[in-house]
Amino acid sequence: MIQKIIEETTSRINSIQRPHPIRVGIDGPSASGKTTFSDQLADFIRLSNKSVIRASIDGFHNPPDLRYRTGKFCPIGYLEDSFNKHAVIEQLLQPLGPKGNLLYRESQYDFVANQETQVERLQASPDTILIFEGVMLFCDVLHPHFDFRVYVDTSTETIIDRALSRDRKRLGGEAATLEKYERRYLPGQAEYAKRHKPRDQADLIIDNDDYSNPCIVTLRHASGHSTRPKLKPSTV
Repeated sequence: MIQKIIEETTSRINSIQRPHPIRVGIDGPSASGKTTFSDQLADFIRLSNKSVIRASIDGFHNPPDLRYRTGKFCPIGYLEDSFNKHAVIEQLLQPLGPKGNLLYRESQYDFVANQETQVERLQASPDTILIFEGVMLFCDVLHPHFDFRVYVDTSTETIIDRALSRDRKRLGGEAATLEKYERRYLPGQAEYAKRHKPRDQADLIIDNDDYSNPCIVTLRHASGHSTRPKLKPSTV
């Protein structure tokens, strides 16, 4: 990921003044590069000896019987039933927010093993920074609990290309991956964008269609207005 974008994002996060941990949400479509960006952002912030909690919506999946209760390929089911959003709030975002007790859990579900986990509560310090990433984060229920919001954007064509490379083995081959994306994931994320307008919620939007040369396309200022900076830095 581009170093200057990491630095710009870190600068914006560091400018936020809160009496509690800064909760950063990083949203975007499947295979947009959210995880890579989040990992690199967390690593860069830690270079300043700051405490960082790195968590993902994947740690708050619902069990399969609830995720697929409306059908394996139902896009509305994907949007509404994939994640336990109330657990995200109660276990993570609320404890780290205003009047929170700073005792949090960074996950409660093992997505690979498809089972709930008994993760102990951890104690955060008030100056901790939470980097929380995943799909469909800026829904009406979750987005008010973030202090800074980043949207990592990517075209549908790029999503498919990356999905075939990344998810082929997990989803059972190329044909099965295409079917899952075309019938469930992409329509579900399109419905999410229609209902919740995540780009409008974002403080910063990154065009990550080209892994080697992403760029900031929208930067929302404290006053509320947005600019489109011409930020095309060189790669790391």
